[in-house]
Amino acid sequence: MKFKLMGLFSAALLALAAGSGAALAGTLTWNFYTLTGSPGEPGYDLGSNSATFTQNGQGLFVEAGTQSGCGSISNWCPDFTTDLFAKNGGPGEQGLGLTNDPYHDNEIASPDGIYLGLQDLGHATSVQIGSVQLGETWAIWGTNSFAGIGTWTEIASGVGTGAMVNYSSSLLGQYDQLIVADPFLMNQDGGNSNNIVLASITTAPEPGALALFAAGLLGCALFVSRRRYVRQR
Repeated sequence: MKFKLMGLFSAALLALAAGSGAALAGTLTWNFYTLTGSPGEPGYDLGSNSATFTQNGQGLFVEAGTQSGCGSISNWCPDFTTDLFAKNGGPGEQGLGLTNDPYHDNEIASPDGIYLGLQDLGHATSVQIGSVQLGETWAIWGTNSFAGIGTWTEIASGVGTGAMVNYSSSLLGQYDQLIVADPFLMNQDGGNSNNIVLASITTAPEPGALALFAAGLLGCALFVSRRRYVRQR
């Protein structure tokens, strides 16, 4: 009986270790500021409103989105009239933007945003936003709805102080779809423009089936151990 019990504990611990290792190895970062080569290049139109970026064999679906004509501020729709733009304006001005920027900077400006589909990738742990000048605004919206209609919630927002924003929060872990947006058309500090770029996103997978199986094994081992202890008493 002791050997069986030790076997259960050993199998559970090995499975847990393997599951943890897989999760750690599965952490991925998409650096959109590397899309245009060396700093100072003007960037380029990706030629489509959507694209799939692959990192270590994992695809991240990205699409231009808008709040315009979607019924309310909590709704988002695909924007088929706008292309994704790989911007490279030097340090802090590199990332993914949109071609319909009213300020002609090819960045993200209200009422538009960039959609990130994380359904097969776990959840976001960090979103880095670039080109955030003094008074410029940014926001991150999230949903778990497949359709995403009327279910978006603003989960983070801020106003620029002149430096790039690196937003990281456990709150992002609750959502498998995100929108990175600029919530206001006008600069909040009286500046001439209000637009941002998506610089990078980091994702981490959910605990896999192996880890869940390990937890079950561990529970069985503890149950058997307790029953054996009670009988001996």
